[in-house]
This record gives sequence, structure tokens and C-alpha cells, in this order.
Amino acid sequence: NMSERRKHMSGDNGQRDVAELEELTRRIKALARNTPDDTVLQTSLMAAATMLTKGAARALGRDLSPVGRRPSTAFKGSLSALRSMRTIRFIGAPFCEGQNLDGADLGPTALREAGLQPLAEMLGWSWEDAGDLDFAAEFERLGFEVSAPHHHPVELYREWVGDSGMQDNFSTWVRRRKGIAPGTLRRTVSHQNPLEALEEEAEPPPKEEVVNAPLIGAGVRLVYESVLASAAAGRFALTCGGDHSIAAGSICALHKVYPDLGVIWIDAHADANTPRTSPSAHYHGMPAAHLLGWFDNGIDGFEWFEPGCLSENRLAYIGLRDIDAEEGRMLRASNVHVFTMREVDKHGIAKVMEMALSAIDPNGFRPLHLSLDIDAVDPHFAPGTGTAARGGLSYREIHYIAEEMAETRRLVGMDLVEINPGAASFPAAERPAEMSRDEPR
Repeated sequence: NMSERRKHMSGDNGQRDVAELEELTRRIKALARNTPDDTVLQTSLMAAATMLTKGAARALGRDLSPVGRRPSTAFKGSLSALRSMRTIRFIGAPFCEGQNLDGADLGPTALREAGLQPLAEMLGWSWEDAGDLDFAAEFERLGFEVSAPHHHPVELYREWVGDSGMQDNFSTWVRRRKGIAPGTLRRTVSHQNPLEALEEEAEPPPKEEVVNAPLIGAGVRLVYESVLASAAAGRFALTCGGDHSIAAGSICALHKVYPDLGVIWIDAHADANTPRTSPSAHYHGMPAAHLLGWFDNGIDGFEWFEPGCLSENRLAYIGLRDIDAEEGRMLRASNVHVFTMREVDKHGIAKVMEMALSAIDPNGFRPLHLSLDIDAVDPHFAPGTGTAARGGLSYREIHYIAEEMAETRRLVGMDLVEINPGAASFPAAERPAEMSRDEPR
């Protein structure tokens, strides 16, 4: 009785059945990839994987479209609105506590002024700009004493672009032209607050603690609430940072709306340290571990958070090349799927994307989120970040990743983080000439 089977599959036991089918499909596909091409064995393995995929779809009552190209009806109906999702909600999240570079909070402004909205509209999307989240107001509401910078960094950014044409980097320009010392443009938060959680001295906190945890938790919660509201309204949530801390809020929120969410995380760094393993105790190196539930204990400020909301086998990294030793050991011992730059070199980006999507979603059912740290791209192509690392993805490789994610038609959200336009400089002699279609017309 198919209706009884679907009823069974919608419960906890059903979810376990689906997970088992997915794991079996994943293993069969892995065997097929390691079998000589065009052999009877490879053909038989791929046929078995296809049969399992179709069987799972029928059991769940799904309309199975070609895997990876068309959305199907999601588990618990969570993808039912995807067919009509054509509105981007741009959420500015200039949150970069724990960073010390001028310009790290200018990412949302830079993207707006570079013409992101008209480019999205050219592709047929409607655009809603939610503005920038007001972290300073939230900190003040919670009792933190916030001192705004004397010179507004956004106004200075616009003047810098117009005056220097980005030939000097931002910090150099404000020092030379404005006499402003590096580091003084950033918002400061007093360590005197009712939560008594921030230390006077900038010393590493005790083991299993996080620097400025109550402050970080308050800021990430703002991101969570904004993304949750956007996703619940059927919008594509495009969250622009700021540092990668914000991914803890965006992914936790999307998981609330799409419980079977899968995540592709593009980064030079894994951001998978815990308070116990982190060399710096800064949270922007920990959000993936927090989402995976790897923290031994809760941390102040994150009482609202759902640690472990992201299952290990639903996360795939692409582009890693700078991983801490303990972080690497934890990843190897986990079920997280890791594709370093070595895999990109060895297989090519098309094969890596195919393997990553198949790993987190072997049957092509899940809604997907893309968390993209710009430092995944080689600094030759994307110098505007404070966390640059050589040997990264090329201009075409990062485009291909975005194109393949869009082609799934199951992409429900995206983070774009660590953009620091102030870290880049483009001397006139080295600046590439404008090319056709580089800019919206």
C-alpha cells in the first residue's frame, strides 16, 4: 500500500530509511567511479544506484525530475515553493568582530555599489534589499557600551574609490589622506557590560571559551533572525558579510525551514576548530564545528543556537588548503566530505562538483545552501580579503561552482563572506581593462 508506505516514510523511522538508502546509493556510486569506464560492472552499478534513487522517490511520493537539474517535492514539503522562488533578499551583515583590518565591514556596501542588483535583475530575479543589520543597536540594547568610529567607514570608502581609484589600499589611503591611524575605523565595544563576559586584557581566554562570546552570539543571532524571516517568506536569502561567523546564523536558520538542508562550503580554511582546539579562540574559525555539534559545551551568548543541526554527511568542503593540524584530524575522523585544492587539481572542478553534490545529496532531493568565503579564490583573482592564501580557485572555477549550484534549482540561500575591499589595491598599470559584460549596462 503506497499511501501507508509514504506515511511510514514521513516519520522518524522513515527518515532513517531515507538516510540508509542515501548511504547505500552513495557507496554504490563511489564503487562505480572506481570501476573502469564502460564496463559491464560499472553499468550495472550505475543502474542499481538509479533504481535506488527512483525507489526512494516513489516511496516518498515525490515527482522525480532529472537528478541535480530540477527540484522535486521536498521532504515534509519544504521545497514546494522553490519553483516560484524568484526574489533575492539581500541581507547586509557587516559583522567582523575578531578581525582587526580596516574595511572588513565594507563588503555589503561594495557589492551594492558594484552593481549586484542590476546584474541579478538581468537574470530575471526580483530584488529586495533588507539593508545592513544594525549590530551596534543590538549590542547597546543588551547593555554593551558601543563607541561608533569618529569617521564613518562607508563614507570614507566611497571617497577612497572616487579619489584614488583603488590604486592604494584603503588603510594606506586613509592614513595618507586623512591622517587616521590603522584600526581606528572599527566599531569598539566596551568590555564593561552587565554580562561581565569580556576581559579587560586581550589575552586568550581559558580553554573551551571563545573570545567575546556574548557579543558574537548576539550578532550571529541577528543574522539568524533575518535569514529565518526571509526563508519563511519564500525568499532566496543572500547574506553578505562580514566574516564567516555569520554562517552559523544563516545555516541554522535555513535548517529550521528546510530540515533536510545540504551545504556546500567553499573556503581556503575549514572554520572547523572548537574552543578546545582553536589556536586563537576566535569564533570566525569555528562556525562549521558549532553547526556540526563538535563543541564539548555550550558557550555564552548562543543559548538560542541549535548545535548539531547540520549532519556531518550533509556538509561538503571545496577548495581547502590551509587547515590546522587538530582541525584536520577531526575532519578525517568525521563523515564530512572534504575536497581540497589537491582534489580540484587532480580531478578538475566539474568532477569535484559532481562528487560533492552526490556526496551530500546522492538522490538529488535536498534543498541546498552555498557558503562562499572569497578567500577560496586565488588572491590573483580576488585580492580583496584579509585572509588571502595562495593556490586557490581560478576565476572560471569559482564561476563554475556557482553555475552548478544554480543549475540544481534547489539552491535556497547563500553566504558571501570575508570580502574586504579595503585590503585590495589595483595600481593603474596592473588594472585589467574593462571587458564586455563585466558590468551591468
